[in-house]
Amino acid sequence: MLFSDYQNLAKKTIQDYVKGKEVNNIVPFLGLIGEAGSVITELKKNLRDGTAYVNYKNKLKEELGDVLWYISTIATENDLSLEEVATENLKKIKDRFDSEQPENFIVYDEEYPKSEQFPREFEVEFKIIKEGGKEKVRIINKTSNKQLGNDITDNSHKEDGYRFHDIFHLGYVAYLGWSPVIRKLMGIKRKSVNATDEVEDGARAAITEELVSLYIYNYAIDHQLFKYSNNVDTEVLKTIKKLVSGIEVENCTQKQWETAIINSYKVFDELKNNNGGRVMVSIKNKKLTYLGKN
Repeated sequence: MLFSDYQNLAKKTIQDYVKGKEVNNIVPFLGLIGEAGSVITELKKNLRDGTAYVNYKNKLKEELGDVLWYISTIATENDLSLEEVATENLKKIKDRFDSEQPENFIVYDEEYPKSEQFPREFEVEFKIIKEGGKEKVRIINKTSNKQLGNDITDNSHKEDGYRFHDIFHLGYVAYLGWSPVIRKLMGIKRKSVNATDEVEDGARAAITEELVSLYIYNYAIDHQLFKYSNNVDTEVLKTIKKLVSGIEVENCTQKQWETAIINSYKVFDELKNNNGGRVMVSIKNKKLTYLGKN
């Protein structure tokens, strides 16, 4: 049965509980809460009685049907198509959880001159430099043997390893094909197109990237820097999507962001534990790999 057919048939059974009163529009919401409770009750019975509860599937099917009726009624009374609700929900779920999304991995510099493209695979080294009683990190592009940016400290009153934070930007390169920060450090801004140079590779985009990285880091501190987790809270991912709205990386899904974050933090942990080391950044394989200290 199509959702549209079900909704049309269910519509004929909507009750006018209190004649002409607006409360009729509230009753289905309350009914939905009640039926959701009934579904949980069936789970409770099944957990309690196990295989002795032989009617579990039939009762669960019945209670789920009641939930569906209330959802359909709420949709109808608010001029929503149940079919459209289902379609939009699948889009949302795919964006959040579907790891097989090759159509969403966009190599943003594919159509630009080679000199303005990220290398599809390159190695960098995070070297520790001791200066003035402080440890600084120097990043060397092993392909060109050139330094990327300046030596950096934690920029904090307490040592927390944030001096290795450029690994997050390199993670965006590997998993999202994007990073105006790394593009600037590598000297490969897309200057052949003025609008791209100004908007996608300009200061605002770079500031947005740094803001995203700091926002994630502050969240990660409360979650042991993702040492024991492979998930990022959906609300965090939604916020990131809002922050990057209007620039090219807005095309990336929540799942792509989650993959980039979790894997970048795993390499971040390796860099901290080993106080530096070599990392392979691969757009080609969509991977960020810690290669070791030497």
